[in-house]
Amino acid sequence: MNRAQRRQQQRAERKAQQKGGTYNIDMEMIQPWSDVLMKIKLPDEVLDGMLDITDQVLQDPDRKNWGDNLAGQIADEPLIPHEMMQKYQISQGGTIFEFLMNVVGEYIKQCSFQQATREDHDKVKDIQWLTQMKSAWIVSQWEGEYNPIHIHTECSLSTVMYLKVPEFLPSTKPERDDDGCILFVGAGHQGSRLTRNIIKHKPKVGDFFLFPAHLQHCVYPFKTEDDAERRSVSFNADFIAKHEYEKQQQMAQQQQQAPPKPMPGAPEKLTIRTDDSI
Repeated sequence: MNRAQRRQQQRAERKAQQKGGTYNIDMEMIQPWSDVLMKIKLPDEVLDGMLDITDQVLQDPDRKNWGDNLAGQIADEPLIPHEMMQKYQISQGGTIFEFLMNVVGEYIKQCSFQQATREDHDKVKDIQWLTQMKSAWIVSQWEGEYNPIHIHTECSLSTVMYLKVPEFLPSTKPERDDDGCILFVGAGHQGSRLTRNIIKHKPKVGDFFLFPAHLQHCVYPFKTEDDAERRSVSFNADFIAKHEYEKQQQMAQQQQQAPPKPMPGAPEKLTIRTDDSI
């Protein structure tokens, strides 16, 4: 088929589509200014492993309470030593720590795609990210305890995973069903019919959220019949592109200075995420 014949065929196809009242239109939703809230379900063995780790921490009389650094009106919020997650092997290979950091890497990758048009995806798809877990802590929440609206500081993103969720008693106004929910408050305009600024979610065991550190969120209190625990784990994280970090190191060496700390105040070393799988 020569060029003239191809053009004739394309014109005929377009006319046929128009007669049917439909067009084949390439559509792209572009949202570079939107915060991304990512939700996954923890694999069973990761969930079981985190339950085991948090049981050990909560049973340790010498555990370090992190609550003084947090906003929650919650009595018991102990730190989780990174080593416990780094040593906990899972059957898919690697450790719970590596699994969690791979999820963080996937979140960063999706956020970088979110900021790019389709034509720019090739520019960001092969970037290697150095990811870093900062403080990680347990939220052992009981009836009447809550987390007021707040953000996270000294990090770029934060997370929350739910390990235990009791059966809540009905809210005083059941039609609202607020008790026990986590609430995320974003930048969407309250009066807009095309966006929304609030997402409310009643957690289920295994839910795992990742979100920007500046995203406001809160947790409502709850009531239970048998004073049962709701247990979650949160950790903060940071990241930098590998090529940017190497550039910083090179500049420091040229200036005969010690290499800069990639993220001041971070308790752990950076780990290179090269595996796209979760």
